[in-house]
Amino acid sequence: MINSILDYLSISLVQNMFAATLLACLLCGVVGTYVVVNRMVAVTGGIAHTTFGGVGFAYYMMSVFLVSWMTPMVGALIFGVVAAVIMVLCRRITDLRQDSVIGVLWSVGMALGVIFIQFTDRSVVTPASFETILFGNVLFVGTSTLYIMFAVGIAVLAIVAFLFRDLQILTFDEVQARLSGIRVTVMNLILYILIAVTCVLVANVVGIIMIIALMTIPVATANLFTHSMKSLMALSTVLGMIMSVIGLFAALALDTPPGATVVLAVGAAFVLALIYHRLQLRDAADEEAKA
Repeated sequence: MINSILDYLSISLVQNMFAATLLACLLCGVVGTYVVVNRMVAVTGGIAHTTFGGVGFAYYMMSVFLVSWMTPMVGALIFGVVAAVIMVLCRRITDLRQDSVIGVLWSVGMALGVIFIQFTDRSVVTPASFETILFGNVLFVGTSTLYIMFAVGIAVLAIVAFLFRDLQILTFDEVQARLSGIRVTVMNLILYILIAVTCVLVANVVGIIMIIALMTIPVATANLFTHSMKSLMALSTVLGMIMSVIGLFAALALDTPPGATVVLAVGAAFVLALIYHRLQLRDAADEEAKA
């Protein structure tokens, strides 16, 4: 059994699957830290689901207007960035509650995706199934897509590294950020766009619906043991990679969907870490009571 599973590693599609998943874990560990610490899980969900409209739009443009460069990834990126900009502008210039804006973008994006795919000319382009778009199939990640993920991922990490200090100040104290001369609206816009780009890249691994899991669960697990931003990024990345690799091997062994299996693996790690953390707190409390 073990040898037969290891034999899969010689297949290029399986190699791409592992490479894409590890890259996604790296991005989720870094950008997901800001999502969890800033309590932006709903924002991430809103952007992720809005990108479904972009996927449908891309298929429609390719089939009806023969726009070959409008791939599903490009369409998702356009809709994701537009959603990010709308959220920041509504937060800045209106008194609308952000959850209301998220709800509108979430539902409209999903609806547009269904309608665009419905009107796609299937004699020209065959859209991916709803199941593949929503839940992902990392085995479909080709070499060209992997290169794009790598290049864009490096750019995202470079921006985070360059703006780390400003983003850290903004995360913990927006008032202090303004007093420090940081352009808060611009910095928020950059952060939201980074989340949008990460969502689009991660969708290649686990699909649109389960993006939140990979963006938040490893960070939430690491947050049980550390509160430093840098340590949180590093630990969540390592935990995400380890559990994702375990999940991928389990998927190969059990013939289950890779994306869903990865999510279950990181979810199981969170449950075990939570139990261990609670036991530690109880032991510490018992020691304190004895003292």
